Amino acid sequence: MNDHTTASDPGGDSTVFTGGPPEGVKGGKAGGCGVSNEEFIRAIFTEVVPDAHVAVCVKAGNPQNGGWTARKAFSNFGVLLPTTNNYLSCSTFLANAKKQFHARKTQFSACHFFMLDDIGTKVDLAKVGIQLSWLIETSPGNHQGGIILKSPLADAKEADAILNAIIAAGLCDAGASGAQTRWARLPVAINGKLEHQSEAGRAPACRLVQWNPSSRYTPEEIIQGLGLVIASPSAQPSVGASGTATSDEDDITTPRARVNPVVTALKARGLYKSQLDSGKHDITCPWVSEHTDAVDHGSAYFEPDETYPLGGYCCQHSHRDKYKISALLTFLGVRAAEARHKPVIRILAGEMNRVLDAAERELANLGHHYQAGGLIVSISIGPTSGDPIIVPTSAPALTRVLAHAVTWEKIGNRSGQWVRTDPPARYVTILHESQKFRHLPPLNGLARQPYFRESDGELIKHPGYDKATQRYGAFEPSDFALPAPTLDAAKGALALLRELLKEFHFVHPHDEAAALAAILTAAVRPTLDYAPAFHVQASVYGSGKTYLCDLIGAFAGPGANTKVSYPTTSEEATKVILSLLLTAPAVVEFDDMDGDWLPHGTIKRMLTATLITDRILGASRTATVSTQTVLLGSGNNVGPVRDLLRRVLTIHLNPRCATPATITYQGDPLARVRQNRAKYVCAALTIIQAYRRAGAPRMDAQTIASYSGHWSVYCRFPLMWLGLPDPATNLLDQIRQDPDGDALKTFLVAMHHEFGSEFMTVRKILAHATLNEELDDAMREFPIVERERVNPSKLGWFLKKHMNRIVGNYELQRGQSDGRVAWRVVLVSAKPPLPPLPASNR
Repeated sequence: MNDHTTASDPGGDSTVFTGGPPEGVKGGKAGGCGVSNEEFIRAIFTEVVPDAHVAVCVKAGNPQNGGWTARKAFSNFGVLLPTTNNYLSCSTFLANAKKQFHARKTQFSACHFFMLDDIGTKVDLAKVGIQLSWLIETSPGNHQGGIILKSPLADAKEADAILNAIIAAGLCDAGASGAQTRWARLPVAINGKLEHQSEAGRAPACRLVQWNPSSRYTPEEIIQGLGLVIASPSAQPSVGASGTATSDEDDITTPRARVNPVVTALKARGLYKSQLDSGKHDITCPWVSEHTDAVDHGSAYFEPDETYPLGGYCCQHSHRDKYKISALLTFLGVRAAEARHKPVIRILAGEMNRVLDAAERELANLGHHYQAGGLIVSISIGPTSGDPIIVPTSAPALTRVLAHAVTWEKIGNRSGQWVRTDPPARYVTILHESQKFRHLPPLNGLARQPYFRESDGELIKHPGYDKATQRYGAFEPSDFALPAPTLDAAKGALALLRELLKEFHFVHPHDEAAALAAILTAAVRPTLDYAPAFHVQASVYGSGKTYLCDLIGAFAGPGANTKVSYPTTSEEATKVILSLLLTAPAVVEFDDMDGDWLPHGTIKRMLTATLITDRILGASRTATVSTQTVLLGSGNNVGPVRDLLRRVLTIHLNPRCATPATITYQGDPLARVRQNRAKYVCAALTIIQAYRRAGAPRMDAQTIASYSGHWSVYCRFPLMWLGLPDPATNLLDQIRQDPDGDALKTFLVAMHHEFGSEFMTVRKILAHATLNEELDDAMREFPIVERERVNPSKLGWFLKKHMNRIVGNYELQRGQSDGRVAWRVVLVSAKPPLPPLPASNR
């Protein structure tokens, strides 16, 4: 039996489509080419394997709302109305074991065409080097173009490689994550996206302006015609008869064959039927004559994996134990080296740089590894929580990956021939420790839900790696269906979020607004260069502090908050923070703090910088990590001090009862958010979207250093726009109060009382403090005490830090005494007012 059936009806319930595709014809200005959706689909899908189906999707109204339900095209032509958004999948699909039809990668049969997008707006049609099979105007001035394949591609990896190259060339948006799940618009339909609607609310109709279904291409013709560069080097070398890649120019690397050599050989022998699943193929048994009645079914080829490096072969008939993968390879004439379907790297003396470059390139081609802060990393998804983390790749793990992904060869000592070997430990170590990489894509962080791109504020709704933001999105896009961003939608979203907070006992309305700002911050933290931390403060245990932190954290990701104790020293802070941020957690929470937020340098940088670079604990190397993590804290009657007063926004709770731990709460907002997290995250995103759609009006609010940019626009102003008090009220109050300034004034007054305006060295100041209780107490208010004694070096550093500062008409000045650095406090009067400006000559 041939591998495709021509002129058949995959749906099984329509008349047979016979004859070849019609000749090319271009449509006029009024009404397009006059081709119906049914005619359009039948002309494209002229070769569909038995039991495979063409997929369409119909969506009314705004197509950005709701999921994507696939239907069998040949059974559903009647639902493709001119008043709906109508889509056609680039691929055909098989029903699963339960006879269910879905347009999923696991049910992929073959790719039949590729799509180019945004032609006329982002892509110049004149620069497309081949004649398109069709061109559809999807909105005024914007088009989609199709390129039909001469023969459908049953190799999903090959189809994905070409699609990724089309995307990389800027000829199509990133969209879905593979050719198997790509949708194109049909010619008879509307474009219901809100941005394309007229002022009267009417959606534009799609229009077929070019129709050339006889223009069909091989993958090689598409690659050459569009000038594509395939990410894997396997697309460029020529392919021999057995399917193996050949290269006369590179003596280090032999690229992986573009098509699996075994599949190529099966097709050449007429034994290939179809792809059943990822890596599994339905074939005709080479020994079919030995089957009972020569029945041709029940045989499959499995591509290589970690367990079966040569792949597998299974036949359900009586000789299954007789014929294994080795017998199949012998029959097909495919060598074991070809069957492994891996690139080959040869180790040559004096070519270390080229070998390392080739190893890194093949590692990048796997699509699972990135570079982050000088480390090789991968992404791991929690099996129960679904929460992603960044995992630094160890040298042993890198060895295993390279051993599986690449066939390594060296010259045998006795034979003088190339023989297989393991990845050399020396090469792996050098690659692992390199810190600078040419081919691994840079990873700036994770997104656990749709996120805004920093450069233009566009909401990125597709998961996977985004080259523009260099961020990896780990979420299911169909879960996050946002409504139209209107004022009414924003009000409804705000009501939904406030419902979650109604049983918390906030001291003031602006405390509730601060909690809502924390929720918005958690929802969009990957978007923000930096954001303040949030501290939940109460006067007694059992007030709901930790619970509120958990609720806020649920908006940042599906996993639980990463909870640690607040570091007691700056050295400990550096170690703790760096080790935590290496994995890019959604939330770091200092739970149930028994002391204040001490202004450790690493924590201050974490709140006002996008990156932190420091030495890795237990290693002689540094790493640079992103700070785009939500930072929370909670504690009774503790909070930020000194430099953290302008970096930590405090949320006050007060249940106003003696035993708040006995209060009964009727609702369980945390459970509600965790059960339907996407719904509540969408509410937060809707508020921000609506505010931006309204023009992001500037609010009458005081600016805050570091946080007057993105954080205010995304998390502060939208709430004020909806009528809430300024969420940053407590932060502004903390800055104005400046208890550090009060303590410094006490110290300066004590210095002036003791020494007048005389310069004194640090040693003399400490000597006098032993007899002056007022001066000694004032100094001990600052972080200069170690083991109950004032550290002279820290006192000198503290005085230098506050040199020439005026507090309460007292100024600290630096000078000399006995040839040493000395200090004095002088009383200064208020500056006189400036003289009036001269009268204008106008």
